[in-house]
Amino acid sequence: MERSRLAAQSADLVLFTISAEAGFTDSDRAIYEQVRDRPLILVLNKIDLGETSAELPEALQTVRTAAALNQGIDALETAILKTVQAGEIQAANLDLAINQRQAAALTRAKTALQQVEVTIADQLPLDFWTIDLRAAIQALGEILGEDVTESVLDRIFSRFCIGK
Repeated sequence: MERSRLAAQSADLVLFTISAEAGFTDSDRAIYEQVRDRPLILVLNKIDLGETSAELPEALQTVRTAAALNQGIDALETAILKTVQAGEIQAANLDLAINQRQAAALTRAKTALQQVEVTIADQLPLDFWTIDLRAAIQALGEILGEDVTESVLDRIFSRFCIGK
């Protein structure tokens, strides 16, 4: 809990999430007092279970969600983007910390994308593009911890008739 509180106090944007069913509890109030000076979006979750009439704290914006039902997620994403675009967030630290494995993966992705540019300039068939794009996607997937499936490439090349 302490680590979470410290992270929230130094966050560029706090998504302060409370239960719509439980309302704004005393423990919520204690946490809110610690982060109220940060850019803040109040996320009122579990709206599908009913909302209390308890008074809510002042917030930059309030978004109502039912995360278990995937309701309100688009509104939350929009609120985040709106806050960022409005310039209300002053990033505390834009430095990126990467390890050697991530740096190597970024280098592989860059090299593969540069090779795609050469392949395009040389007007080689689209089949050749996929080789280097796969390498770039795989390298970026390593960094993100995601496995890239055939469906990603299918979406990329949905407009082209190529063999894989």
